[in-house]
Amino acid sequence: MSLQWWAAVATFLYAEVLLVFLLCIPFISATRWQKIFKSRLVQLLVIYGNTFFVVLIIILVLLFLDA
Repeated sequence: MSLQWWAAVATFLYAEVLLVFLLCIPFISATRWQKIFKSRLVQLLVIYGNTFFVVLIIILVLLFLDA
């Protein structure tokens, strides 16, 4: 496999692990998480999340086909 494939997959997996660790931080209260999840930035991510996910999958498939 090519270097681009490894870099894309590794970046995606490390970002996912970082997000899970961030959500597991114990000193952030539930009310703070609720405020974060109701923020405008998160709402924009929810709106455009499906499109971003599809584009990411297409990029990964193209890199796989290139390999």
